[in-house]
Amino acid sequence: METSDTRVDRTTDETQLRYLSLTSLRVVHRDLLQRHREDGVTPELVTRLEAFIRQGRETGALLDVEEDRRAAQSLLDYWATLLHRAGYEPPDSTLAEFDPLLAPELDDADCPYRGLDAFREPHHALFFGRSRLVQEMVEHLQQKQLLAVSGPSGSGKSSLVLAGLLPALQGGALPGSGEWEYYPAMVPGSNPLASLAQLFCPPEKDAAEWQQRQAERFLQDPSHLGQLLADGDRNAVLVVDQFEELFTLGSDAETVDAFVANLLGAVRADGARYIVILTIRSDFEPHVARLGEFQPFFEAATVRATPLNAGELREAIEKPARLAGLKFGSGVVDGLLQDILGEPAALPLLQLSLIH
Repeated sequence: METSDTRVDRTTDETQLRYLSLTSLRVVHRDLLQRHREDGVTPELVTRLEAFIRQGRETGALLDVEEDRRAAQSLLDYWATLLHRAGYEPPDSTLAEFDPLLAPELDDADCPYRGLDAFREPHHALFFGRSRLVQEMVEHLQQKQLLAVSGPSGSGKSSLVLAGLLPALQGGALPGSGEWEYYPAMVPGSNPLASLAQLFCPPEKDAAEWQQRQAERFLQDPSHLGQLLADGDRNAVLVVDQFEELFTLGSDAETVDAFVANLLGAVRADGARYIVILTIRSDFEPHVARLGEFQPFFEAATVRATPLNAGELREAIEKPARLAGLKFGSGVVDGLLQDILGEPAALPLLQLSLIH
């Protein structure tokens, strides 16, 4: 077996090899052991061993963890000793000193951290530290069809829903949820009824005309959203991100009331299981009192996006790095935890720190 950081094949001149990690050294070491067992100390093997030692010692410039350096040095010393005992003068096997200037650059596209951007469904494999809260939300949806995720700005509400909860549901966290219809997440915008209508526009329709016609029907009939969802003939999940835009972007009261009435009508529809998931900044929760009968449903539906504890933050730091093949120096993670533990916006602050 060979790794992507071992530039080796059986026909390559080993004097041109560069071993970029301890793993690559070990791969070639195993191959050399097999050759030695099969053929003994041949001139060809001696040439390969000398090349392995010369190039392997340069790998030390890339190894900053003491345990890895000891392991690499032991491999080089093993073959230097064998050569000496076989009557050959081995090259110097002393591992090179670590050189931080030679650390490989990580392409931006391969960075496992999101900075200030929310995690979304394509990033769910890199989303760690929230399994406890995701499970709480799944359990909530076992009993209720409306979920409101509330927290301060930067608490990770959108990431929780888009990269945590939705992939869990799509993976079958609830009975049959792997087969449900999942509409793209929407934000209300300045015209929430048009934004809602856009989700259901058939590709063959004129989008502007469709949105206007459906927005008028949303305004007149609070059951219209439920009817559109029923047309899909499957249980459905609708996500309204940044629900607070209903109060911040100047929508008139009639439009806001119609939008909320349609959401409520969908989750109350007889014989259907339509799930509506909202995210809202906690400082806008008092504004929900303006929404009449929606308020008690909202209060019963609210789950708080609480700050990550120390174990969850450590997981959010270390597990994405591990997937990308990265390591942190001694004490770095502990230092990060000290700086951000208890901060309401710890996750985006952490992500921003990690990409710089």
